[in-house]
Amino acid sequence: MAREGLRTLVVAKKSLTEEQYQDFESRYTQAKLSMHDRTLKVAAVIESLEREMELLCLTGVEDQLQADVRPTLEMLRNAGIKVWMLTGDKLETATCVAQSSRLVPRTQDTHIFRRVCLKYYEHEFMELACQCPAVVCCRCSPTQKACIVTLLQQHTGRRTCAIGECRPAHGRPPEKPAA
Repeated sequence: MAREGLRTLVVAKKSLTEEQYQDFESRYTQAKLSMHDRTLKVAAVIESLEREMELLCLTGVEDQLQADVRPTLEMLRNAGIKVWMLTGDKLETATCVAQSSRLVPRTQDTHIFRRVCLKYYEHEFMELACQCPAVVCCRCSPTQKACIVTLLQQHTGRRTCAIGECRPAHGRPPEKPAA
C-alpha cells in the first residue's frame, strides 16, 4: 500500500509481563532524560518494544489531491519549471503526497536531510537541492517556507512563485527552516 502512495497505519499489540513493562518504562524514562542523542535513544527503546507483535489490522488512506494537480505539475515540469513542495506534513505524509501527485516518481531515489542540514550547511544544501528534479521540505511552518523561498531566490537569482502560506510574520525576519 505504501508503494502505491497510500498512507499506511499498522495496528498491533503485545502483551507484557509486569517485569517487562517495568524494564521498558525504566529504559524509556532514562532515554527521555538523556542529554545527548535523546531522540535516537528514545527511538531505540521504542523500537526494542516493537518486536514480536500480533498484527491486528492494516489500513491504507489515499490523500485526495485537488483536481488537475497531476497534469498541472506535469505541464510545469515539461516547461522546465522545477517544483518544490514545502509542507507542514510529517515526512511519511509528505512522501505519500509527493508520490501520489507524481511530483516524485515512485521509482525515483529519495535523499533525506535532517534539521542540522540548513542550520550548518545552508550553501551546500541549496547547491544540492537545486540540482534535484524535485524537492520536498516537510515539517515547515509558514515562516520557514518563506525562508526557503528567500534562500532559493538568493542562491539562484531566479524568480520563484510561492503558492499558499509562504509569508513571514509581519516585522520579523524568517526563522531557519527544519528541512
